[in-house]
Amino acid sequence: MRLSKNKIEHLSDRILKMILDHPQIHIISNNDLVTRAIDDAIFENMREEDEINEEVDSIMQQNIHEIKAEEMDVGALRNKIKREMCRKHGFIL
Repeated sequence: MRLSKNKIEHLSDRILKMILDHPQIHIISNNDLVTRAIDDAIFENMREEDEINEEVDSIMQQNIHEIKAEEMDVGALRNKIKREMCRKHGFIL
């Protein structure tokens, strides 16, 4: 899923608010640092998903003739391969 920089910043602010509102969590550093860490985590997650998508695209391209010959559902096959690649990478969608 692609998110704009503004959407990521909005999500980071919402996550920070949830953290601050939680009675058992106490932030001992600057809130801006926490927000930046959340931003970085979201960006890293998106980057990793992009890498998995590229890997899936490569697998699909390598097997395109077989996929067409078998008249496979490309979307369903892509989703299945992506779920498997995510599992291998320890990535949760």
